[in-house]
Amino acid sequence: MTTFPNNFLDNFATSLLGGKPAYENPRHRHILNVFVEVQDLEQRLVAALTAPPQPDMGGAEEWELCTDLLIARLAAGRELSLLLSAPCLSEADFAAAEAAAEAVRATFRIDTDEQCCKEPDEPATCLLDACSNVFAELGHPHAVASADLVDALRHLPGTAGNHWRYSDLTQARLAQLLAPHGMQTRDITLPDGRRRKAYSREALLTAIGVCTSC
Repeated sequence: MTTFPNNFLDNFATSLLGGKPAYENPRHRHILNVFVEVQDLEQRLVAALTAPPQPDMGGAEEWELCTDLLIARLAAGRELSLLLSAPCLSEADFAAAEAAAEAVRATFRIDTDEQCCKEPDEPATCLLDACSNVFAELGHPHAVASADLVDALRHLPGTAGNHWRYSDLTQARLAQLLAPHGMQTRDITLPDGRRRKAYSREALLTAIGVCTSC
């Protein structure tokens, strides 16, 4: 893989200058990815803290979203600190940094019920596919309310992401899981006439990789 940030521009500059293409060090890339994750989590945390109250999301869920983002930010920051301070970035250094990040998450994690009583592993289901199935079961509407989507997903077995089981999903947690896929709720008038914070079918198809302009 060539150097970050733009393969086309980097290749063009290399050809123009008559040099050899520079190839990135995967370990350096990992540090960069963690740094970008820290920045992204900080932006999302600030946005969540400063956003006006959401009509379809109670105060407890908004607080839960901010708490989850804060824990994720602390974990990523701890991992980045250890990676930047490692003298040679060996495999042991990467393992230690990941273990430290997980220790931060475990320290602040509140959902201990599922940790003490583990059930047999369920077949993993992609969250986007699960959302797509809900849309299909509802007749492929142009949008589904966040609350309705959460209610439908809660009946599924397995883990949705970030150590959360589908049965433990809330609107705040679902929003956090779908945000990296470019999916966000908007005020949408639903087929039954309700106007709610909802996810559009077009956004879901785009996240899955289906062309919506054909």
